[in-house]
Amino acid sequence: MDRLSSLQRRLRRMIIPTSLKRKLVNVLLLSTFIPLLLIGIISYTSMHTILENKITNGIHSNLQQVRVSLENVLGNLNYASQNLAFDGRVGKDIYAYMSNDHPYDRKSLAGKIETEMNLLTSTNPNIGLMFYYVQGTNRILFPNLQVREGIDPDALPVFTKLQDMTYYGPHQTLNAQFDRKVMSITRKIDYPDLEELYIYMETDNRLVDTVFNKMQYGMEVYHLIVDTDNRIAYSEKPSAFPVGMKLDPKEEGSGRSVYGNQYVFEEASNQGWRVVAVIPMKSYKHEILNWFMQFGLVAVVSLFVSLGFAWLIWRIVMRPLTRLNREIRLMMQNQSQGKLQLTGTDEFDYSLRCFHEMKGTVIQLIEDIKENERNESRLEVEKMISQINPHFVHNTLDTIRWQARLNGQEDIDHLISTLNRVLHYNLGKGETATIREELEALKDYIALQEIRYQFHFDIRISVPEEQLEIRIPRFMLQPLVENALYHGIADDGLIRVDISREGRHIRIEVSDNGAGMSPEEAERLLQGDDSAHKRRGMGIGMPYVIRTLKYQYGKSAGIDIQSRSGEGTSIIITIPSSTTGKGE
Repeated sequence: MDRLSSLQRRLRRMIIPTSLKRKLVNVLLLSTFIPLLLIGIISYTSMHTILENKITNGIHSNLQQVRVSLENVLGNLNYASQNLAFDGRVGKDIYAYMSNDHPYDRKSLAGKIETEMNLLTSTNPNIGLMFYYVQGTNRILFPNLQVREGIDPDALPVFTKLQDMTYYGPHQTLNAQFDRKVMSITRKIDYPDLEELYIYMETDNRLVDTVFNKMQYGMEVYHLIVDTDNRIAYSEKPSAFPVGMKLDPKEEGSGRSVYGNQYVFEEASNQGWRVVAVIPMKSYKHEILNWFMQFGLVAVVSLFVSLGFAWLIWRIVMRPLTRLNREIRLMMQNQSQGKLQLTGTDEFDYSLRCFHEMKGTVIQLIEDIKENERNESRLEVEKMISQINPHFVHNTLDTIRWQARLNGQEDIDHLISTLNRVLHYNLGKGETATIREELEALKDYIALQEIRYQFHFDIRISVPEEQLEIRIPRFMLQPLVENALYHGIADDGLIRVDISREGRHIRIEVSDNGAGMSPEEAERLLQGDDSAHKRRGMGIGMPYVIRTLKYQYGKSAGIDIQSRSGEGTSIIITIPSSTTGKGE
């Protein structure tokens, strides 16, 4: 359940952001993206129709120009061929030449015919090769240019026939001097009593390239010429549309058809043949795709601009909030800041000044409270010390007095020496001492107590040699041992003093095998309940230890009582080893 709740919270934060930065980014992105999306849908619908009409009309216009150009070319060939026909000027000379057997006359007529054909060529620059030929034998007469060998005009691709004329689609020129595509016609001349004679005439070598100009479309295009039988007579892409193939595209509307993955546009001539433009769909849609990419680029730029504005607004708002948050963290950590950094925004600067002043006042109050607590703790400790020392001196002097009565004068010197050492240490100045000094004072104190109470008890001290120079609070061990001696054990009892280093702390444990106490009593003693101290007969020793630790180490020190009734008591103190307290 906890994992499910955590997952639900994460999803909710992803969907509904909680940070100001994410909210600003989302709002600006939505305010930019939604209008762009709506404008894009409307624009795409409108522009798609406009561009479709533009492209389709442009293609049909170009095809119409091609059709008109081809009709003009064929019309020009038709007109020029009439001069070579039977009723034309050259045609009559041809008939005279063919029907005359006199060599001189034939030679004269041949010269005249060549001159007239050259004149016809020079006055019609769109006409290229032309000649007469005899069908069946393909014997060529009066060519104006050099003719390829082995030609057969009847094998050329036919795309329409009208009466005695045959029109041929673009094919390889029969001119031996060039290698280009041309259009041509053949015309039959009906001479009485003569073999079948035909006129062959083709366009100029550059004319077809000019008519089928692909550059005017602005895209990839292939031209076809389809004859009256719906078969391809000419193809610029024979691999996909071979000559002789029957073209049967699927009507789509908008003035175009579809054949595979290509669009087909047609323009029909008055003679029944059609000129066709085949455009791949990818190329056809290229202009629309370019517009869409341009719109997408504008949209992306707009989104980045929105992100930039979001970042700018975030900086304008978040920088002051960050500084205010920094002031709050410093206050929580009880740290002060030297100079207040303003934001340059009046509203935020006013709040920062007010908070900075409030923070200074609060920090000063906290310091005053701490100082008062330290002074109060010091007074209490000094008061306890002043109470402990007279009490100890009184008991020691009383012990010396009774010893003198019972045993004579020989032990008084030793007793007084020991007492002087104890008094010198306990009344000494400074708040800390080394463990070695504390243990020597403790041994003198135990010697005095053995003399005083006249019963034997065993005290065992365990501390590593290398730790004897570590400083701990002065007069720390004696009150703990005194409590164990007075209130914990009887004759033949055992007191253990164990001091060890654990990481960065010093651990001091004083334990006995005496009467012990309940956990409730131990807890009350640790909480400073004076009534509990009085009930246990502990006087001021234990409160002194607790308050000394609190004064010198604060929360860095710890004290714990582990005890069970009838099994003994252990008092465990831990203090930092990296410091010696507040004074030496």
